[in-house]
Amino acid sequence: MKLVVTGASSGIGRAIALACARRGDRVVASARSEDALRALAREAPDEKAIEICAGDVTRESDRARLIEFAQRDGAFDVLVNNAGRGYYAALRDVDVAELEALFALNVIAPLRLAQLALPALEKTRGAIVMMSSVAGVVSSPKLGAYSASKFALEAIAIALRAELADKHVAVVVIRPGPVDTPFRANAVTRETEAGVRPPGSRAQSAERIAQYTLSAIDHRTAVVETSAFVRVASFGARVVPPIFRAAIRRM
Repeated sequence: MKLVVTGASSGIGRAIALACARRGDRVVASARSEDALRALAREAPDEKAIEICAGDVTRESDRARLIEFAQRDGAFDVLVNNAGRGYYAALRDVDVAELEALFALNVIAPLRLAQLALPALEKTRGAIVMMSSVAGVVSSPKLGAYSASKFALEAIAIALRAELADKHVAVVVIRPGPVDTPFRANAVTRETEAGVRPPGSRAQSAERIAQYTLSAIDHRTAVVETSAFVRVASFGARVVPPIFRAAIRRM
């Protein structure tokens, strides 16, 4: 199997790329830092397992170049839309230009990459992975902007899954909760600290999320919620919203 993985220089994307390489898959790894991608490729058990294509997925030219690069020796099987960024701010403090940049990375880039990848994925009857979050179904104080971007990604995934059913292209959504990665350090913050960690939530490892992701790809699972915390939070927001609203007011 051949996969394209964005945001592969660190965190979940890096863990997915290495997990794929270690089980014998071929990976095209994308991120802005070429040096970090080269370091990633050196960790693969086979020097040809991970190919790198540095670029910024918010730029159309880099998106097109990535998909073209991935197909230069034939179609690929999976697009993993993992690149993304956090944003922590009360909504009264959200900067509109920063919000536009957040949506460009977290929403527009995955959609455009999916559009560009579809001809190849239809040939292989492959899969598109959208790396969402518990914030894609639950919004909480100071995460409103980030949640809005992940809610939008979830909506795209729902519609895309239905539209591609007759093409036999799977759309997989992964919903992690807190994960032990540089996510918070790389997030944009305004008048607050990076991080919302409700009681009962524990950070999972990036490697654990990678294993959930590979299993979902293999089984073409529509949605994977990666922990009991995510499942409880998601259930509460959907099924008992008054209780959930009372809980988040206390956060």
